[in-house]
Amino acid sequence: MKRVLLILFFLVLTVGLRAQRPEKYVVVLSMDGFRWDLASKAHTPTLDSLKTVGSYAEIYPCFPANTFPNHYSMATGLHPDHHGIVNNTFYDKRLGKWYSMGSQESIKDTAFWHGEPVWNTVERQGLVANVFMWVGSETPVNGRQASVWTPYDGSVSYWQRADWVLEALNRPMDSIPDLIMWYFDEPDLSEHRYAPDSPQTVSAVEHIDSVLCYFLREVRKSPVYDKINFIFTADHGMAALAPERYINLRTVLDSTEIVQAVPGTPLQLEPRAGHEKSVYQKLKKLDHLTVFRREEIPAKYHYGSDTNRIMKLVVLPETGWIVDYRVGDSPKKGGGHGFDPFDRDMHMVFYAAGPAFRKNYVQKPFQNLNIYLLICHLLDVEPAPNDGDMKAIRKMLLE
Repeated sequence: MKRVLLILFFLVLTVGLRAQRPEKYVVVLSMDGFRWDLASKAHTPTLDSLKTVGSYAEIYPCFPANTFPNHYSMATGLHPDHHGIVNNTFYDKRLGKWYSMGSQESIKDTAFWHGEPVWNTVERQGLVANVFMWVGSETPVNGRQASVWTPYDGSVSYWQRADWVLEALNRPMDSIPDLIMWYFDEPDLSEHRYAPDSPQTVSAVEHIDSVLCYFLREVRKSPVYDKINFIFTADHGMAALAPERYINLRTVLDSTEIVQAVPGTPLQLEPRAGHEKSVYQKLKKLDHLTVFRREEIPAKYHYGSDTNRIMKLVVLPETGWIVDYRVGDSPKKGGGHGFDPFDRDMHMVFYAAGPAFRKNYVQKPFQNLNIYLLICHLLDVEPAPNDGDMKAIRKMLLE
C-alpha cells in the first residue's frame, strides 16, 4: 500500500511540475549529411521559406565528422571524446570490445555511452520526450530512455515518420510530448552512393523538401502549433571522392609494425611496441594526409583524451581522400565524410523557426553540440554538464 501511495505521489508531483511550466514544445529533425549548400542546388521552397520565417546558420560538426559521434554530440552537448562514441567504429581496449554502428549488440551496450542525452535531461526534470530513430535513443543511458522511442528502420518512409510526429503533436493536450526528435537518412545515402553534387542527391533533397512541406502544413492542426519551436539540421557535410584520391597504407607499412588498425575516416593505428617512431616517421612523409600522435592532436579537435578508445596514431586524410590499411585496394567513389570539421565541405544546415526565434535572421556559424544547450534553453530545463557555449547561439533568440 505504501509503495502504491508513493508511486501516486510521484505521478502527481510530475504532473504538477509540468503544469507549472509555461507550455513550450521543441521538434528537432536531423537530415543526415545535408551539406550547407545542397538547398541552393535543388528546388526547395519549404526550406527556403524557413529562412524567411526563422533563423538560419551554416554550422559545423564535431571531430570526427561522422554520423554516430555527431548525432550523440547534438544530443548530449559533449564532444565525442567526452561522450564515448568516438567514431562510427572503434575498439575499446578496457572493455575488450568493438563498437560498430551496424551492430545492434554494441549499440545497446550501455558501457559504450557516456553523458546525458537531452531526452533524459528533460524527462528527469518532469517533461516528456518522444524520439524517433535518433542515435543513442535505443540505449538506456544511465538507466533512462525517452517515454517513446523507436529503433532505426530504413524501410519506414519519410511520410510515415512525419505522421509519427504529427500524431504525437495532435494527442490530447496532457499527452503531447514537450520534445520530439526524429531522423532522415537522406541525403547521406544518395551522396555516399552517387556523390554530393549528383542528380540523385538533388532528387533526395527535393523529396525531403516535399515531405517537410506536408509536415509543416499538417502540423498547423496541432493544438499547440503556435508554441512549437522547430529545428531542422544535420550531423555533417559531404565531400566528393574519386578512385585516384586513395591511399592504402599497406603499401607503406609492414603488417608486423601494426597491432591494431581501426578503419574509417580518420583512420586509427596502434603500432607495435618499439615501432611507434618508425611508423610515425613513414606516415609523416606522405602527401594528402596528416598523422597525429594521440597526445598531440590539435586542441581545436577536442580529441585524444580517451586513451581506451583512441589509438596511438590518428591519420586524417585531406578532404576528399580516403586512407585505408587493408589487404587489397578498395578505391572509393561517390561521397564521404569524417574529414576536418572546419573544412566547408563538412559544414551543414541549421534552420530554426517558432516563437523563440528571430525572423529572417542569419546566425553566425556554431558547432552542432550547442543544439543540446539550445533545446534545454527552449524548454527551460537545467542542462547536464556539457561542452557547449550559450553565447554562440544566443543572438538568434528573440529574448
